Amino acid sequence: MLTFEGFTGINNQVPAHRLKGSDLVAANDVDIGLTGEILRRGGYAKTDTDCHKNVHQSAGYKLATVESDLTAIHPNGDRHIIYESLGMSRVWYTDLPDGRTTFSNGLINGITDGLTGRAWSVPVPASLGVARAIGGSMFPGAYTYHLTFRRSDGAESPAASADALQIDSGGIYLSGLPMLDGHTLQVYLSGPNGEGAYLAGSTANDEFQYTGPSTDLILPCRTIGTVPMPVGTISAFWRGRLLVAQGRVLWASRPMAPHLAEWRDFRPMPADITAIQPMDGGIYVGTEDDLIWLGGDTFDQLAYVPTKRGPVVLGSGVAAPGDQIKLGDGTGVGNAMLCIAGGKIVAGFNGGQTSSLTGNRYKTTATEVCSTFRVLNGIPQYVAVPQ
Repeated sequence: MLTFEGFTGINNQVPAHRLKGSDLVAANDVDIGLTGEILRRGGYAKTDTDCHKNVHQSAGYKLATVESDLTAIHPNGDRHIIYESLGMSRVWYTDLPDGRTTFSNGLINGITDGLTGRAWSVPVPASLGVARAIGGSMFPGAYTYHLTFRRSDGAESPAASADALQIDSGGIYLSGLPMLDGHTLQVYLSGPNGEGAYLAGSTANDEFQYTGPSTDLILPCRTIGTVPMPVGTISAFWRGRLLVAQGRVLWASRPMAPHLAEWRDFRPMPADITAIQPMDGGIYVGTEDDLIWLGGDTFDQLAYVPTKRGPVVLGSGVAAPGDQIKLGDGTGVGNAMLCIAGGKIVAGFNGGQTSSLTGNRYKTTATEVCSTFRVLNGIPQYVAVPQ
């Protein structure tokens, strides 16, 4: 039996014959205590015979792919299939403040409340139908009409806009309108000079008409100029916006509208994105080239600052409490993040300051991991399992 009086950590960066008596090359199935003591790691018991993958703890339920179906598993044992045949490839999740969770495997995405699954975004109407002028009380002039789909949960699609129509007789009649199961069609009309877009009404069939006064058109269309949120992989929630990685591009949704984006709300990165970790005053973005700090309070004014920490391992970025993470000779404050950059475990703090936790002692060659931060028996742990 070998006894360690003072354990200084794993060291795989120097030859074995140069290790000190308090160093280890590897340590399997053990936990390291707060004073450097080595503790036997607790075992586990199988509670389910199904094969689970992509497990994620949401608000009050778990999500996992069970035999390729994305499934919500509730504490009472109830199960709800959220998306059939999603596949067994990696799924990325983000919990929203309203209790829902987004999911995406890079090709298929959606959103769920643990009971049902919906498409992440609402599609734009594919056609505009046919318009003609009829009698009514509208002011004479050239009017433009706009169409959107509205889902039962209130999510509304970007608007499809038609050409201007001259209306002298006071009304407009639309036919051959597009329809979508589970959605109503919202119709917006401009003012008599073709500017703006205001709600004229909605329809559940392929016809609509408006003959009221133009002064009754008050409620504006809020989705003109938007696009459906792009399908990506890694995602996170920051200051009311949903952030999504699509290759090397970081997209941000509209505030409190995770299904919508604007064409200008994106930031290109130097390489494919491998981690997104929001902070109070900015966002850490890991890429295959470097760990980037985007500092600022609004997405359109984020300052780009490379940290020069090296490539970030896919899936290694996690949030952590700053008071339990080393910062220089002390500990940090507020929120922090951990990732594997340049093969080393790196901590990032608010303001863009980073610190290497493993220095020249430990380096990994992993290229993709599934990671988390946890406190087990009072011991803070960063866990990164190679995939």
